[in-house]
Amino acid sequence: MSTAQRRPDQVAADYARHRAEAVETQRRISALSATVTSAQGLVTVTVDARSEITSLTFNSQQYRRMAAAELAHVVLDTVKRARASVLQQMTEVMPAARLAGMALPDVLAGRVDIERMLPERLEFGTPPLTPGRG
Repeated sequence: MSTAQRRPDQVAADYARHRAEAVETQRRISALSATVTSAQGLVTVTVDARSEITSLTFNSQQYRRMAAAELAHVVLDTVKRARASVLQQMTEVMPAARLAGMALPDVLAGRVDIERMLPERLEFGTPPLTPGRG
């Protein structure tokens, strides 16, 4: 088989391998979830791969004696920890690829400064002269 014939075959094989990896990664990510219980054991929260709350359980009647602001803090803190847990799982499942020089965990965690990466104005150099024109 000539080099010209092998190249398309190699490209097709590489594509099939990358596609299979992407499909498997997507399947694994969609199956992720995280369950976290508050420090006091008052509330348990489960989130799915999209960080949507799928379960919220009060483990005792103690919440009835709490001030509304205190209960809200406990619930929100527990949700935040569950979301962080599923995000961590996602970064472990995703390939260690870098997107435009950025590590995927940094992108997913919001640690990428878009304003710094994408300047408000682009600076262009002097356009090259076209032969026969000014």
